[in-house]
Amino acid sequence: MSKILKRPMFRIGGSANDGIMSMAAPRKNYQEGSTREQRLMPRGEENVRFLEKFLGQGPSVSSDLGDLLISGGLNLLSGRGAGKGTLGAIAESYKEPYQAFSKARAGEEALKRQIRLSGATQAMSSDEALELAKIKAKGESAFQKEYSPERQYYELYKEYTDPGKISTFGGTIQQEYPSAFSEYIAYIKPSARKQGINIIDVIPSKKEGKDRRFQFDQMVAGGIYFKPDTKKLYQRDPEKNVLIEYDPYSGKKLRELPLK
Repeated sequence: MSKILKRPMFRIGGSANDGIMSMAAPRKNYQEGSTREQRLMPRGEENVRFLEKFLGQGPSVSSDLGDLLISGGLNLLSGRGAGKGTLGAIAESYKEPYQAFSKARAGEEALKRQIRLSGATQAMSSDEALELAKIKAKGESAFQKEYSPERQYYELYKEYTDPGKISTFGGTIQQEYPSAFSEYIAYIKPSARKQGINIIDVIPSKKEGKDRRFQFDQMVAGGIYFKPDTKKLYQRDPEKNVLIEYDPYSGKKLRELPLK
């Protein structure tokens, strides 16, 4: 028995990552909690599933492909491209249907990207609210009241205008419009929730040099979005090809803006 206990595997001390244990990942220290990505991923995926359920089932690839084949076949039967030879007639007959197919697929992919972006953005917004709550809990007595909208606005504005958090390559959209985003989170979103208005996200945008271009075509049709430079809510109506503007507090329709 004494000989068995003298074997290397029974010796105390040293690393436990030898032999078969060398294949095991070292234990992670969780005293500081999970990473931000680990927190946001489940929430983002849940938001995406909700948005997909809200939008309903879109056209499938097979459906669009079927439309392509039917339209091209009808063009071919009607004599489209006659006199151009067999291959020329086929190419001419399927030219427009293929363009429509490509456009429909591109639109579906753009919509999926926007849904994923919206899910991630909402998760990040909720995470920011959670961090703000943690700051409040650390700095205030348990007997003090919850943050007032005024205090929340102040804390957010201070966060967005902190020079130490602005990258040399340019700030985030929140840092570009600190007042608008502080008002959006502290006042506008709570007011919209009370009225039963579900704001999907901020209007998608793209930074071009020093300017920011808002991409209205990336908005989910019928969804409500916030636009920080005007501090208003907007909804895209693809049938009329207009952008409907709403008052963020009353929900009242203000005007229709034609889209180019």
